[in-house]
Amino acid sequence: LPAGDQEMILVLQDRRFAGDNELTYIGSGMGTMMTRMRGFLGDHILVNGQPDSAREVATRPYRLRILNGSNSRIYKLAWSDGRPMTVLGTDGGLLAAPGQYPYVTLAPAQRIDLWVDLSTNDPGDDLRLLSDSYQAGMMDNMMGDGMGDGCKRDGRRAGMMGGSELPAGARFDILTLRVTRRERGNERLPKRLAEDLQPPPVNRDTPARRFKLSRVMMRGFAINGRQFKGATVADDEIVRLGKTEVWEFVNDSMMPHPMHVHGLQFAVVGREQIGGRRHWSGLAAGLVDAGRHDTVLVLPGERVRIALTFADFEGLYIY
Repeated sequence: LPAGDQEMILVLQDRRFAGDNELTYIGSGMGTMMTRMRGFLGDHILVNGQPDSAREVATRPYRLRILNGSNSRIYKLAWSDGRPMTVLGTDGGLLAAPGQYPYVTLAPAQRIDLWVDLSTNDPGDDLRLLSDSYQAGMMDNMMGDGMGDGCKRDGRRAGMMGGSELPAGARFDILTLRVTRRERGNERLPKRLAEDLQPPPVNRDTPARRFKLSRVMMRGFAINGRQFKGATVADDEIVRLGKTEVWEFVNDSMMPHPMHVHGLQFAVVGREQIGGRRHWSGLAAGLVDAGRHDTVLVLPGERVRIALTFADFEGLYIY
């Protein structure tokens, strides 16, 4: 796989800045309440801490290893010329074989490993990595006063709830690859990348747990009706060391939830739509469920099942 100058580590974050370029997080008034309800969204996109990011590249393949380091923004990664996204790996490492997607949906804390081949481009060409438009939720419509293609070119617009934002679902550029030189290489996309990763063994006797994600009025979100209690562990939250389980996340809220299980990697073994979804549409075709993960995005009205084994350490784990 491409290495050295042909391998890029990219951390994506959206941030807000005040008058002297200091970082700001929560504003005031109604904006503060909305931020607490639906998460922080910035109006500047940074790559490795830099705005308006660009890289000079040659006519060769490149490997992009990307982390979504944003607080709550979901990226719909796509190429400006419409070419498919070639995925090499996810949170837990390489896939068994490359996969192609029309776009890649990347939730906070998720990682993606991409291949892009610029060998057919010419010096002077630009290829942009962008986040394409999608339909987000009602709160983001209120905050951003319009979504997706209705936004300006850079996605910024004064919202009904105050402030200028880059709303969820807006289309914007992330990174520009500028082809500056012609080089020949012998890199080819491998047909195989790693050994097939078998999911943890699951059968009819495998213990299953259900986690219902819901909203508690005026108090945020809850899992099975409960909110975070520090080191307090409920009776139904005790896992036997070495035991494989199936966890089922059911999203009964209007917000997408990236679900993270600390300390291990798991396999996504099922995803289905169980309820109507007026909002947060246009993301499903980019969900990469293959491979190993430690974070999985559960969209509103979805049921997602994962198989996991706590194999190594006793103690307290966050989920």
